[in-house]
Amino acid sequence: MEEVETASAPEQMAADRHGPPVPPVRSGPGMRPALIVMGIAVFIVLLFGVTAAITGGAPTSSVHRGGALRVRGTTLLAIPAAPALGPIIEPGSPPANIVDSLTIPKTATVLTSTDNGDGASQYDKQMSFRVSASEQSVIAFYRSELTGSGWVLASDGPAYGQRAIEVLAKKGGADGWEWEAGAVISPTTFSGSTSRESTQFVLRLFQIPDAN
Repeated sequence: MEEVETASAPEQMAADRHGPPVPPVRSGPGMRPALIVMGIAVFIVLLFGVTAAITGGAPTSSVHRGGALRVRGTTLLAIPAAPALGPIIEPGSPPANIVDSLTIPKTATVLTSTDNGDGASQYDKQMSFRVSASEQSVIAFYRSELTGSGWVLASDGPAYGQRAIEVLAKKGGADGWEWEAGAVISPTTFSGSTSRESTQFVLRLFQIPDAN
């Protein structure tokens, strides 16, 4: 008969005390990648929050309430039109949100004011200006300024019955009426020995009649 070795009493007691061997725990990828992703997400949220606080949570527009700002695509600077439009502004008409969203080139000079309504109930008035710039610069100015100030472009092309280009846009007024602003830009003329360029344009405001 074969002799079977058995563990001594002390060895058996040690085995019973410690129990069966425990397999080693494998370490996973850890929390570091997750923390990095979370940190990036928090940074993005904070960045957008700061941006919204600066801009008031609204899309950037071209409404100017202070100094002149350069208009993209031109060499012209934009200033608020309200002071120049004084002769055609009535108490509450056009409403402030319409007037405040209009600009003119900084170097433009006022020529005349015209009441197209001729006593009609709907507001229809205009101001004419002259500026030392090309026709294309003034067209680009109003394409940028009107669409960038919350106006919706309605038409852009030859003005009816005139040798000019009209940029026409619409916007809802705070008075509950819809308004149109039309910039009618005439061809550039040249004068003097230096062939200095000059362009006339009209800024017209019209209260759209109620369809009902």
